[in-house]
Amino acid sequence: MTSPQFQAVVATIPDNFASPDADYREVRATMAPFHGQPLSDDVIFRETHLGGIRCGNYRLRDSSDERWCFLHIHGGALVSCPLDHYHFYAEIILRQLGHQVVMPDYRLAPEARYPAAANDCLAAYKGLIDTGMPADRIIMLGESCGGGLGLCALLLARDSGLPMPAAFVSLTGWYDLSVATPPVGREPFLTPEWVRNRGREYTGGKLPLDDPRVSPSRADLHSLPPLYLQVGQFDTMTPGALELAHNATLAGVQVRVDSWPGMIQGWHGLVGAGVPEAEAAWNDIQRYVSALDCSS
Repeated sequence: MTSPQFQAVVATIPDNFASPDADYREVRATMAPFHGQPLSDDVIFRETHLGGIRCGNYRLRDSSDERWCFLHIHGGALVSCPLDHYHFYAEIILRQLGHQVVMPDYRLAPEARYPAAANDCLAAYKGLIDTGMPADRIIMLGESCGGGLGLCALLLARDSGLPMPAAFVSLTGWYDLSVATPPVGREPFLTPEWVRNRGREYTGGKLPLDDPRVSPSRADLHSLPPLYLQVGQFDTMTPGALELAHNATLAGVQVRVDSWPGMIQGWHGLVGAGVPEAEAAWNDIQRYVSALDCSS
């Protein structure tokens, strides 16, 4: 049984939130009210450039813990929410995990189509390493479409001979843009055709949606860092994440999957609304990170 707080939030989401008829302009308008919140006074934001990519660097004013650097690849369905509208999510990570956050301002579709966004994430990752940050002190986070982009960037990094980060943490990531396996139950934020339309806006017809270059659940996954995948029962993208876990396991990658009954796409972002399932999910990520610290 899900919490009353979660049920109250879901009840406010209109039935047509993920209309299959929506184009990228409508998606941007629909998502705008959910983003753009200002940073709190105790968050230090510094704009920087890594590998030629504009990035945000975020720290809490009273925190001196620099053990980890979280490179966060944000969501927004591939077409919406530039960096300046996504500062709030960096603050969520700071408060929940307690280490500095770096977030690249990758280019959005359809103005910049495949492979622009994944290449930008790769450039930011390489640029972070070039600053002297050891790869084994970096944890890449990928939220929603940022999960797929981040993993695609790591595959490119691997093929370029770059060292891998300590881990990759997925928050309901998108790993199959074709949504080959239908979801179960009601997912208020995503429908399969809505996701496919975002994929088509990203690929511009250059690639089929099940191509491993944009749907990394089907890629050659050898030599990736440990993967920690948090998935929700009703999330439209969960079958793709489970396919990723299966194929990564067979490729010799260490994989942990935590499944959350009753949860939907991006429930982690509801932590600010006091949703206990979101708080618990972040606590599990914190424990996972602490275990990495102990093993290094």
